[in-house]
Amino acid sequence: MTNRFTMTRRGMIGSTAALLASPYIVRPVRAQAAGEVIQCNFGGGVAESFQAAYGDLFTEATGIPFRIVEVPSTETALISNRDAPIYNSSYHSYSGGMKLAKMGVTEPLAIADYPVLQNVPDHLLPKIDDDHVAGMPIQFIFYGLAYNSQFGSKEDFASWQALADPKWAGQVTVTRPVYASLYDVPWYSKMLTGDQKNLDAGIEHYTKVSQNALTAYTSMAQNQQLLQRGDAVACAYYSSRIWDTKASGADWLDVVIPEEGALMIPYVFVLPKDGPYMEAAKEFLKFAGTAAPQEAGLLRSGTLPMNTTAKVDDDILMDRFGYTKDEIIAKTFNPDWAYIEETREDLIKRIESALG
Repeated sequence: MTNRFTMTRRGMIGSTAALLASPYIVRPVRAQAAGEVIQCNFGGGVAESFQAAYGDLFTEATGIPFRIVEVPSTETALISNRDAPIYNSSYHSYSGGMKLAKMGVTEPLAIADYPVLQNVPDHLLPKIDDDHVAGMPIQFIFYGLAYNSQFGSKEDFASWQALADPKWAGQVTVTRPVYASLYDVPWYSKMLTGDQKNLDAGIEHYTKVSQNALTAYTSMAQNQQLLQRGDAVACAYYSSRIWDTKASGADWLDVVIPEEGALMIPYVFVLPKDGPYMEAAKEFLKFAGTAAPQEAGLLRSGTLPMNTTAKVDDDILMDRFGYTKDEIIAKTFNPDWAYIEETREDLIKRIESALG
């Protein structure tokens, strides 16, 4: 299957040319003195996408080398090296960024030091107080309702209630409590009561879906296979995974934002405290918040830019998701991630207890 939205070499060169023509330039002499960016990130296709969309463009613009160290868990990697930091950049969800800042593993960013943050809506900033954020917001995805269109339709999954409908018994999957505490339960709580903190309602609904499920998947690879083969028909899932699946040719998997809405999941680059080459790391954060790398990230992996000046071709989003960027933002809920992290450990225990 030909993917007309794949980032080509010509497209990447065009993005680089546009970037080099922009005001964001660090002179090479200064760049050499600044050291390098050593980013902690996930492996495989994730690392490849970030290297191309962020690392290569950053080096082209500044002369500062950028490399990724691939790890299974960026959070664990930063915490385990907190006494002798080896990274000066790391990729996390808002919840992870909030947790690391609270633990003192990362350095909060003063909003005044990063003017590019003015291009992110205030209510979407990962604020830890009025003057600081946990990291540089770069992109978001949504947690929608994915389904196999060979066995179900968009109309079948117009409501989140469908996942608990006996009609689909043994044909849906759920994530495990450790992740349900981050996404499913807070979202169901908001969906059912209007308040993400009314967790009893969210736990009850997640339990109903679990009782209706074929399995609680242990990896995204497993869930992907179940959905693609039709062993499972639907589940709560990440929009970026559907983007990747469609890019690989499996266009019978789709994702819908049901009538109740969906959960927004934003991501940040954080600044590990006392890491090497801090000047280079801070230059990278300033760059990462700009439009060019976020635009490249969208084309590569379906992550939506947080910078409101980034150009987004809604035809791409309509082709992959069926929604424009404005529609996605209007239909998604960005929760209080600090509250989620504060209550998560106890919530996991409550979910496990409810499941018996």
